[in-house]
Amino acid sequence: MAAIRSCRAVLLALALLAFAGCAMPRKGTPVFVDLRAGDFWSGRGKLLEVSEDRSRCRVAVRDRALLVQKLWVDCAWIHARHEKS
Repeated sequence: MAAIRSCRAVLLALALLAFAGCAMPRKGTPVFVDLRAGDFWSGRGKLLEVSEDRSRCRVAVRDRALLVQKLWVDCAWIHARHEKS
């Protein structure tokens, strides 16, 4: 019985680690990241912060492996996007 519980705990921990990089952050402004900023699965992302000189933006966007990447890109490649409710 203890072996089954420990196996369940290990499987649950591995599942949480596997999906931790797949969740898009809840906070942030919905934006579209132009493909010139990188090779993404979708340009739909979230704007997380803007540099003081407003030239670089930190965004969360999915890569081709569907993992969420948080990176700094040129703000010229960020476009407004509105979420449908």
